[in-house]
Amino acid sequence: MRRSGFILALVALLWLVGCQENSPVELALDQSTAALEVKVLPAIDSTLIVDASVDTSGVMQQEEHLYPATFLVNGVKTDLGASRSTFSYSRILLNDTKKPISDAVKVIGYQGLDVGTAKVNSVDLPKVLRPFRTWTSFSPDYNAGRAYTLVDQDNQPIGNFTYASGQTYRFVADGRGLVSPFELAISSPEEITVLEPKAGSVVFKNDDLQVRWSGKVGEKFRVLISSFDARSNVPVKPLLQIEVIEGSNSITVPAKVLKNLQANSDGRYLFSFISMNRSVTSVPGYTGNVLVQAASIHNIQLWVK
Repeated sequence: MRRSGFILALVALLWLVGCQENSPVELALDQSTAALEVKVLPAIDSTLIVDASVDTSGVMQQEEHLYPATFLVNGVKTDLGASRSTFSYSRILLNDTKKPISDAVKVIGYQGLDVGTAKVNSVDLPKVLRPFRTWTSFSPDYNAGRAYTLVDQDNQPIGNFTYASGQTYRFVADGRGLVSPFELAISSPEEITVLEPKAGSVVFKNDDLQVRWSGKVGEKFRVLISSFDARSNVPVKPLLQIEVIEGSNSITVPAKVLKNLQANSDGRYLFSFISMNRSVTSVPGYTGNVLVQAASIHNIQLWVK
């Protein structure tokens, strides 16, 4: 993951792509691993406008369709073995489904709504023009409306903003047009840190993978396994999703799950551990579902052989 100025490009460019399945495929697990729900991810539609990468946002592409408005506050750590980056990320995005953006064939996104001045707690969320990006292209002469985004600089707080555990975050905006003033709140889960395996280590597809972490998990806990190529402009391509149904601070990822990974050129993969609290709500005057999320995300690079 790049730092500072590249963060915004990172959250716009990195996006998930999985196996060429028409729908997620659940893998049958025996009783010893019944606390896990594993899915092979379908391929993304690479023509759609991209707002943020899943390893930064914790929001899957399918969820972006279900929730056209997303309010996020995340603490993100990424360990590549030899280096670590840490940042906090907050976003308010309300897509106006009455103002679609189309290419020559279909709708690829929607204009982002201007809802006046917005804050997370007492910190201003800058109003920005969303870059017009798809997973494969960037058109600097166009934009996809407004969004409100704040990213700290290598964990150096901007305007006293940084992700913290056990906090109540309130998203507040003045409202504009049909959207009335609103205030939505979410509590953040504890920060999670993966203890085992260590970033940069080698794991084998023929062996079960033992995973341990510190920090009490939130309402949902998800692991994404993605192909990773640091030389690419789009290095993260999620392939498998593991929902942890039960478990405190450890899970066992069965070898049969790892064997379902697509071949990768050099064997590097990014494992994203996402602990989150979520609620689905509404905003006065806005017709779509609103997802409010606070999450602690720890990404680690592993070599899978």
